[in-house]
Amino acid sequence: MKLTKHNAAFLGMLLTAALTLYGQAAYADIAGQAQFVNGNVQITNAAGQAHALQKGSAVHEGDTLTTDKGASAQVKMRDGGFVAVRPDSRLKFDKFVFTGEIDGNEKSFFSLLKGGFRAITGLIGHKNKENFRITTASATIGVRGTDHETFVVLPGSELAATVPAGTYNKVNAGETVMTTDKGTIHILPNQMGFASAADQLPQLQPVNLKLFTAVPPPAQQAGATEGAARASTVVDGAIQDPNVAPENAVPANPSLRPIIQDRGPTTPPRVF
Repeated sequence: MKLTKHNAAFLGMLLTAALTLYGQAAYADIAGQAQFVNGNVQITNAAGQAHALQKGSAVHEGDTLTTDKGASAQVKMRDGGFVAVRPDSRLKFDKFVFTGEIDGNEKSFFSLLKGGFRAITGLIGHKNKENFRITTASATIGVRGTDHETFVVLPGSELAATVPAGTYNKVNAGETVMTTDKGTIHILPNQMGFASAADQLPQLQPVNLKLFTAVPPPAQQAGATEGAARASTVVDGAIQDPNVAPENAVPANPSLRPIIQDRGPTTPPRVF
């Protein structure tokens, strides 16, 4: 069959469309990109294959990050959010769906298996709060557009000798909700929630300075009153020397622009 200019143009269009769809499919399950890696950090995919995480590595849906003692990593999510994984931790990226638009189908689900991480919510979770979720063995944590930290102390671990085992959640900005089978609590800035087990009611407690760094309470918004805070919460105003802050810092004013393509290596902020 003779290839006419018309047929050649049509075939070219089909090839371009196929390549575009292939690229979108290959990119679809990418949750984010490692911007900083300190020490030995392993990434394990859903098939159980593991390798060392490096700066610039893609983190896919279903991947698990495991940090050694003294190691840490920071991932910029495709929706513009940030995740900083602390030393001696294991975090799984359960589900990530983001097309570049907030259409109700986006999802960002994590499982924290041990240790801790800090997250600044990206575009996912700002409009549809139920689409961002962290699951641990003892609690589920949701967000209300926030900068927050979650830590899991496993029973029998070295840390469990100094602090009770369970799930801890501290808010730096915004609000989170902590839920177990017994109920839900709301956590506001510089507050900490704790859940010892799934069959126990979560509680508000003073910020545990063995796990987190407390900061001064945020300035009140103009026109706000002290009674505007939830009456069921107790603010902990303890302040700790920032020089002993855990290795989980993230940018102070992150941009929430989504990652729409691989722009190559960037200079990341330190995770200290």
